[in-house]
Amino acid sequence: MTKTRLMIVAMLICAVGWLSAADQKQMYVTVKTTQIRATPGYLGKPLGNLNYGDKVTVLDQPADAPKDWLKVTGPDGKLQGWINASSVSSKQVALKAGATASQSASSGDVALAGKGFNSDVEQQYKDEQHLDYTWVDKMEAFDVPPDQVSRFLTQGGLSEQGGAQ
Repeated sequence: MTKTRLMIVAMLICAVGWLSAADQKQMYVTVKTTQIRATPGYLGKPLGNLNYGDKVTVLDQPADAPKDWLKVTGPDGKLQGWINASSVSSKQVALKAGATASQSASSGDVALAGKGFNSDVEQQYKDEQHLDYTWVDKMEAFDVPPDQVSRFLTQGGLSEQGGAQ
């Protein structure tokens, strides 16, 4: 009788484990590299890196967390933290033999897009309008460490999310 009960309990434990594992969503990194962070947000302390194609398990997306951040476990099952949802997909990604992951837009491309230009349009505009973008280019080269940004936000009473509140 005791062996039968033990077998039933063991089967129930296995079934619960299987069901909870089925509930966890598997996703794949779709960018060249992304960081797992201690807290949801770009100012969260980096805990480690994930690379293109790495499989992560989504653990949670709490209601009080920003909607575009997911709590995940890395492919090794040990690294746990937050990543931005834009860097993962539910579709499995894989590189073909000899291929390399393409990097997304460079910081220069992003800066040009912020100005509303690609490099060709910017050069043409500079040539035709005789404008000097020296100081704009210098500002784009500033590298402000995350801890300084965090102090600035705290001292100014600002939130990382920004936008209309």
